[in-house]
Amino acid sequence: MHFWLLLTVFLCLSPAALAENWDDLHKTGLAALHDGDYAVAEKTLTAAKAKAEKSGNRYGNYATTLLDLGLLYDKKNNMVQSEKNYKEALAIYEKSYGADAIQDASALHGLGDLYRHNKRYSEAEPLLIRAMKIREKVATDTPDLADTLNSLADVYRKTGKNAEAVPIYTRVLDIRQKALGSNHPKTAKSLENLAAAFVANNKLEMAVPVYEKLVTARESSAGPGDPKVATALEGLADLQTRLGKYKKAQSEYKQALAIREANAKSNPAALAECLKAYAVLLRKTGLTDEATKMESRAKKGTQAGSSK
Repeated sequence: MHFWLLLTVFLCLSPAALAENWDDLHKTGLAALHDGDYAVAEKTLTAAKAKAEKSGNRYGNYATTLLDLGLLYDKKNNMVQSEKNYKEALAIYEKSYGADAIQDASALHGLGDLYRHNKRYSEAEPLLIRAMKIREKVATDTPDLADTLNSLADVYRKTGKNAEAVPIYTRVLDIRQKALGSNHPKTAKSLENLAAAFVANNKLEMAVPVYEKLVTARESSAGPGDPKVATALEGLADLQTRLGKYKKAQSEYKQALAIREANAKSNPAALAECLKAYAVLLRKTGLTDEATKMESRAKKGTQAGSSK
């Protein structure tokens, strides 16, 4: 009886309780955070923070755990807790290493991203600039620097400073291509961001080759039938339409439509939007009857989706 009681207690223990040291807790917490299991991540990382705090080494494991909790709470849209953890980590690093240490950059970037996600751009910008300058001193081609630059460029784009965003996005793309490869998801995202910045600056011709590279990258990383490929094709087709290159646009819309049709059950709204955009192009080329059919299909799809 005693044996079975102990076994039951053991099996009911959480991963945090079973972990013997900070490393185990930290590893478990990060894995849960990566997998989107925020409840387990919060419980385990909180336990890791408590264990690190007992060691007295606040600028080591303790501060690292604060950064992890800052990211976790950011993802959970808990700004108050995220900000609290990032600010505490930054204060520890500044006191331990000085105001321009590489350790500061992680906390500055995290806090800047938190404000960016919450549209507090005026507060995000100086933090990200400071993180960028610190990381540039250490190495100019690291993925960490690219992440900070990308966040800064996003702030500029969201605040209408598109001309300032373009060279930064270009730099991010160059770093990620060299460090991560042409088909890495972050490289593809950089292509998407750069193309969007070109379009916002009305530099449509410059956006076309970027979108073409994005289609190739999406096909290589996700497969030719992935919805992300369709999104890239639709962006490219819209550009070609605006530039008057209707034949190219029609070819790209056909490819996108085939992907949307294959994924219609999971995302009928995306299929409807593709049909509407394709119909606009068809009307521009005089194919009114075909455009009407596309619009009818889009309307039926929208109605079917709303009735569910």
